[in-house]
Amino acid sequence: MARPQRITKEELIASARQCIREKGLDKLTLKAVAEGAGVTQGTVYYHFKTKEQLMLEIVRSVCDASWQTAESAQQVGSRRETMVRVLEAARDRCAERSYHTLFFSLVVHSLQNAALRDQLKGMVERENSHAAGLLARLFPEMEMSGPSLKYRAMMVNALIDGLALQALLDPEFEAEAVYAELISIASAWIENSSDSSNTSS
Repeated sequence: MARPQRITKEELIASARQCIREKGLDKLTLKAVAEGAGVTQGTVYYHFKTKEQLMLEIVRSVCDASWQTAESAQQVGSRRETMVRVLEAARDRCAERSYHTLFFSLVVHSLQNAALRDQLKGMVERENSHAAGLLARLFPEMEMSGPSLKYRAMMVNALIDGLALQALLDPEFEAEAVYAELISIASAWIENSSDSSNTSS
C-alpha cells in the first residue's frame, strides 16, 4: 500500500467531526472526510479501513477528551465542583446528539460484527476504569463499604448512557431538569459521605 499523505489520525478525526457538525451524521463518508482534510480518499482508507472504524475512533476521541476534562476538574475543584462539572459535561453531550447517535449506531453494528463488538467492549471497559478511578479519588471511603468500586463505576456509566439513549429517542427529553435532579442527589451523597467520614474520624 502506498504511503499516506502527511496527516495524523487526529486531524482526520477532527475533519470527520467537522463534517458531522456542518452536514449531519448521514453525510459522514470517508470521501467527505478526505475532502474536508484536503487529502486523497486513499489516505483516509490507510488510517480507517471502514466507516465503522472511523466512527469508533470519533467516539473514542470524545470519550478521552471528556475524561481529561474530568481529571483536570478534579485537580482544581472540590469534590462537589468536580462532580458537577462531570455531570454537566454528560448533560451537554445529550444536546450534542451526534456523539450518542454514533455510539448507539456502533452498538447496533457490533451485534453482527464480532471484531467491532470486541473493540466496543474494550472501550466500555476503559470507560468503566476511568469512572472507577474518578470515584476512588472523589470518594476514597467508598472502597470500604457496599458494592465494589468496579460495579459502582459500571452503574454510573450505565446511568449516563441510559439518559443519553432517552434523550435520543425523545426530542422533548428534559436534560436540564433531569441532570439538575441527578446533581442534587449526588451532592447529598457527597455531603453524607463527608459527614460519615467526619463522624468516624
